[in-house]
Amino acid sequence: MKAKIGDIYTMYQKRLKRYTACQMIKVDDEKILCLGLDWTGEEPLWADQMDGLAPLYKDFMYWERRICSMYVEAEVPDNYQYVGNIPPLSNEDSHTYGSWYYGDDIYYQLLWQKIPEKRRRAFKEAMESEEETEIAGVKVKVCSHAIWDTNIPFDSAFALHRLPCLSSIVCENWHPDLLEFLRSNPFIYELTLLNHGQKSLDFRGTSAQRLMLDMTGLEELWLGEEIEQLLFQNEGVDNCAIHAPEGENLLTLQFIGEYCSHAELPDLWGLHGIRIKDFDLHCLSEVHPHLKELHLSGAPGNLRNFSAVREFRELTDFSTYDLFGFTADDIPTPEQMPALIWFWMTSLPEDAAKMAKKLWKGKKGMSLRITKARKPEWLAQNLDNPFRNWDGAEHIPASAAKKAANQYRKTRSELLKLAAACDPNAQNQALEAVTSYTQTFNKMGFIETEERDEIYMALCGILDVLPKCNISKDMLLDKFEELRDF
Repeated sequence: MKAKIGDIYTMYQKRLKRYTACQMIKVDDEKILCLGLDWTGEEPLWADQMDGLAPLYKDFMYWERRICSMYVEAEVPDNYQYVGNIPPLSNEDSHTYGSWYYGDDIYYQLLWQKIPEKRRRAFKEAMESEEETEIAGVKVKVCSHAIWDTNIPFDSAFALHRLPCLSSIVCENWHPDLLEFLRSNPFIYELTLLNHGQKSLDFRGTSAQRLMLDMTGLEELWLGEEIEQLLFQNEGVDNCAIHAPEGENLLTLQFIGEYCSHAELPDLWGLHGIRIKDFDLHCLSEVHPHLKELHLSGAPGNLRNFSAVREFRELTDFSTYDLFGFTADDIPTPEQMPALIWFWMTSLPEDAAKMAKKLWKGKKGMSLRITKARKPEWLAQNLDNPFRNWDGAEHIPASAAKKAANQYRKTRSELLKLAAACDPNAQNQALEAVTSYTQTFNKMGFIETEERDEIYMALCGILDVLPKCNISKDMLLDKFEELRDF
């Protein structure tokens, strides 16, 4: 759908379980300035209800009070319902960009307004504070948003009440009163919990929306009412019964490597898999028949029974990255997946990439991105190449991607040979190998944060597989840090 200035649309907000509305206040061929409206209803907005509509202003959490508007793609989503056209309710511009408005901001604003005003005011005052407080003998800024128990070794979690605008906690140790503290604090929306040693955890009554959890040894888990994302922090299958609120229809689960199907979550909203080596889609739709999002990323890896993805009739978002093992015949058609509106595949078999473009290009309302089609010989050469993502990247020359892969293989071979020989002079030769490795990348002018991390992790990966010998890995990493200028 093409929008005009002043058009009002209504759409369903999944968290509120109510309808919300927005207005198009600027329109051109490439983008639309979409204004969120301060309205919700049990039914869609009707044309005779447009009198009295007003812009939505948000000031929840760390937002300073501002109008809710953003630039979005020019094509209006098919699930927007047109209401009517009235003069723009605001001329205020926005310099933010995002996805189409579905009322998330009004949901979070209403949650914020449920918190007692006194606590909200203390939150905002703490944001601007330059003062410090003391926790576990460590000075901490009152304006701190996040805290790690490895840096601030607190005993009782209630000591964290001294940080009125705290919203994120990372715990690598178990604190017996942590859950009680979470129930007393409406601002903690993100929690990472590792090494907890518990068989049962109950987050009901907490405000946590994003939970990064070590599933090791956990047998039963109750999620809180505001939960949106549960991200497993350990590889391998778990043995835990997960209880989600209200049919878990807003929950997205992320696993690492392997997935143990959670049949107790039949209404799961999203499933994300990372560092996958082997994944079978067969029967997954029987476990999670109402899945809306499926995002799978390989290490690289194989997807077995890929054609089973067409069984997800309600799927709206689907992506794969660095996954193989399927062919053109497995690619679903638009008729088989009628709800799909976001379809991205990166680094996939060449014939499958061609078929995906052929079948889905031109579908109305579709966000389609199929990139880095791979020939069979590419896969054979790059299974052990940590720089395979550089091949085909727009900002990286093909010659540099090839040079990075060759240097990695050369360094790996040299260091493995030195470690196996146990030569008394191995340390000096290993330092020369790391020097050569580092200097190769010093000559590349495009390296930013992501590439720098990949170069470092590739070297760490080599050192991790070296057998025990008289080579100091710490000295090699120190040499890398000393020489690199990226």
